[in-house]
Amino acid sequence: MGERVNAKTLKAQAVPALLAGAARQPLSLSGDLAVLANGDPAIAALNTLSLTAQALRFERPLPPPAFNTEPKIHDDRPILPEATRRILIRHLKDRRTSDDVELALAWAFGRSRVRPHPLDLPRIDSFVRAHAEHLGLTAQHWTAQQGDAAAAPKSYFDAEALDDISWSSAPLAQRVRFLGGRRKEDPTAARALLEAVWAQEIPDARVRLLATLEGGLSSGDQPFLEGILKDRAPRVRSMAQRFLSRITGSGAENPALKACLERIQVTTTGLIKKRAKLALEPPATVKEHEVRAWIRNTFSEVSFEELARSLNLTESAMIDAAEKDENLLLAFAWMATSDRRLDLLEEIAAGPLKDAWEKLSLCGNPDLGMMPGAERLHWAEILVRPYSSKPPACYPAWSWLHRAIEGPVPEVLMEPIVRNSGWLADLGNDPKTGDAKAGPGWMELLAAVCPATLRNRLRDRFKDVEPTLTITALPLLDILDSLEKAGHHE
Repeated sequence: MGERVNAKTLKAQAVPALLAGAARQPLSLSGDLAVLANGDPAIAALNTLSLTAQALRFERPLPPPAFNTEPKIHDDRPILPEATRRILIRHLKDRRTSDDVELALAWAFGRSRVRPHPLDLPRIDSFVRAHAEHLGLTAQHWTAQQGDAAAAPKSYFDAEALDDISWSSAPLAQRVRFLGGRRKEDPTAARALLEAVWAQEIPDARVRLLATLEGGLSSGDQPFLEGILKDRAPRVRSMAQRFLSRITGSGAENPALKACLERIQVTTTGLIKKRAKLALEPPATVKEHEVRAWIRNTFSEVSFEELARSLNLTESAMIDAAEKDENLLLAFAWMATSDRRLDLLEEIAAGPLKDAWEKLSLCGNPDLGMMPGAERLHWAEILVRPYSSKPPACYPAWSWLHRAIEGPVPEVLMEPIVRNSGWLADLGNDPKTGDAKAGPGWMELLAAVCPATLRNRLRDRFKDVEPTLTITALPLLDILDSLEKAGHHE
């Protein structure tokens, strides 16, 4: 067998016979392989089998039609300290954690730029899935892999690393924040970025991205806004019309403004020095418990400036004219928040509507996405300052404020609580029956919203409360402290 045997010929002639069995299908070799069939058939079969095995051994397998490659993840965030891992897992896994606690932890991860340990992600699965955008690139990648792998993004970006090229590949919340920041830096460039991706966006994304243009409206935006007046999404059309009315100054074209003016009654008061008096008349079909939701829906798409212009009043005069109408003042406070006119909000909250915090909390969640963190905190300080001596024991109002500013509440609000035990004692026990008025959820919320500078004092106050009420709040304080220290030493 000194002759060279062609591997392809060997595979074509010998392999089918060997697979079927040489006894059942005798070898029929030709060409270069004929020499193998001479002599003893058994030896010929063995020689053929040996050569075939060698040929197959060195045969290179065919490559797959496509390679399933995973994106390369560069997550530079430090990992949660080892001592805190077990506390975090126990806090999130072994009990039913409230939404406020999970949000507080997620936002703390985001602020400190710390990430959970990769091995812990399956153990806190629901938390990671709900808040992956705050937990770093590793958590985002892991979450995507738990769903449809084919639909998973091919690249991941931390919010701080986005640029004009990569921003369109990020999650919607990050894109909204990025585009809002670019709008402040360069309004024209931000609008160009939005125009480039507009056709590919779904209606909800178009609404949220279009809202970022509100901060720097100018005549340069007019062609783009006019081009989307026939958008298939009603909210997009309404917002475009509202923005155009501000640019052109033709407030009558804004249907939302027209709806507001129809519900505001204008009269005059005073004998010698007459001044305007405003009153809001909700529709008769709106029940009393629905009025605040109606106010939010009706006044959300109207700016303070255009309403004052339509009423022929200055903004301060408009507030003075509504001083006797709580519902209209509430509408003004909502508009001032939407317009980021904190000077007007302060005029309302410090004057005729001192309970603006509680009243606004009943209107629903405001959209503060365009406010930087410091501005959100200032917004909260304006609302809570009238309560600084004795904060209200109203859980929904505290939770609403926490979600609005996405972080700890102002120190001026927590200071009276940690200064003495009176407020917590009243909250924890009913003086008439001695029964607890608040459960562990209240203490968890206080721990979640407490500024870092006051956490040790809050721990001291918790000593005066029934231990069963603080059994989960105290570990939460430890986790939040650990996250901030880990981020500080990065």
